[in-house]
Amino acid sequence: MKRRIAIAGALTILIFIAMPIALILLNMRGQGIFMISAILSLVMVGIYVFGGLPKLIIATIYGVFTALFLFILTRPYHLPIIIIGTLLYVLNPLSSFQTYLENKLNKEDVLPIRISIRGSYWPFYAYRKEMKNYYHLPQARKLYTQKWYLHLRQLTTLSLVFLGTFIFILGINFIANTLEDFNWYNFFVFYTVIILFIMAWLSYKKGFTSTFRTLVLSLFPTIIYLVFMSNFTWPIKWIIASSVFVIGIVVSIIELVKFYHRAVYDSYHYYDVDQQREVFANALFESLVYNEPYCLSGYFKIKVKLTTFQKHFQDILVYSNYFRIIITAYSYGQEMVHLYADFHRNGHKRAEKFKTYLEAKFNISIPMDLKDDPDKTLYEKNFFHRPGYIIARAQSLANLLKELEIKTKIMISMIVYFELEDELEAFSEEFDVVPLESLSEEDYLTVRVDIPSLNVDYMIEAKIREVLLALMVHHGKFVRINVYYS
Repeated sequence: MKRRIAIAGALTILIFIAMPIALILLNMRGQGIFMISAILSLVMVGIYVFGGLPKLIIATIYGVFTALFLFILTRPYHLPIIIIGTLLYVLNPLSSFQTYLENKLNKEDVLPIRISIRGSYWPFYAYRKEMKNYYHLPQARKLYTQKWYLHLRQLTTLSLVFLGTFIFILGINFIANTLEDFNWYNFFVFYTVIILFIMAWLSYKKGFTSTFRTLVLSLFPTIIYLVFMSNFTWPIKWIIASSVFVIGIVVSIIELVKFYHRAVYDSYHYYDVDQQREVFANALFESLVYNEPYCLSGYFKIKVKLTTFQKHFQDILVYSNYFRIIITAYSYGQEMVHLYADFHRNGHKRAEKFKTYLEAKFNISIPMDLKDDPDKTLYEKNFFHRPGYIIARAQSLANLLKELEIKTKIMISMIVYFELEDELEAFSEEFDVVPLESLSEEDYLTVRVDIPSLNVDYMIEAKIREVLLALMVHHGKFVRINVYYS
């Protein structure tokens, strides 16, 4: 992976260093040849970095095939050849050969690039990604429940990919045929290509709303370009272009603010009998509980009614989204809201500021208990390993299958471990277990328990409580629960 990044980075830097040299030393024809070479090189670098070596090889084959026929045939045949070349890239008839290469080559040359510049704040950004996925869940749900929507998304994505590829090949061919009259404004065509591919990716990943939002933002540079290319006098050009630029900046700021305001919270809602509290544990945080950087656990007691707290809860989520705080759970009991949040290990000052924000929001004094908890024992004790949390998570996952209209039996899968082999053997007499050697150590034995069930809340609860009771009897420890359809 480092080798790919090094090669790609070196080539990219070399191209951008050579660009001003080409402008100064080369004639018009030479500048055109350099531009074609630079664009193709950057595209190949992008495919190599983000797609891997097999995709680069396949793309090169299609590129050589298309370029060869464009070179051999006269201009009247160029448009059909460009359409055929576009179809080759979109339909990928050599997919079997690509699969063969992926199986033969080193995995590091096959897998897409994995790089993060977010440092020790990666848990928050992973959590924000979960929030985005949940925010787009209504659109994702339609992919499973409404075939027309699925086909429309697929058609839109393919159309954008086809259009982007077609314009790219057409632009390269146009520059190659006009080298004697080369104009650097041709470079703007490839801005359109980049936007089309970004829109295709967003259409595939997010849906129409994000795609349309990108389209709107991309129009401002296009309008400014068209204004400067128009026949207006230069003062009018600068006035119109400046106005469009200011409007674009304002719209971009509004979209950025909206981005931070799209903070959502999906909860495992249950009543904890032992603590006598109504609990709303953060379901989006569940897969990120065990992380090293966010080990500073804050506990806040807010003496307000639950309804009052929930009226302001969206503002609290937005604040936490701005300042990279993870709200892990909140509960209510005895006319007191108990709010839990995880901060970065160096976030002591941020925790104090968050406390001040809460006090200003509710206009009361709020005590804070801030502890370093790298092993997440506090979260395990209060939520993660509580019977109510376990049952609520299973029921929530099962209800998600219902929403996706998956009407089959489900499989409740629980990972547990035992410190004594005799206890495990006794437990295995009551339930079928699958040993998990990769998760076992000398001090404990980890197994998976799979329990079939109908997708009915009370049956799910009954089966889970039966397993938890057996674990308590045989001194087993719960690790995690998941639900699948069978």
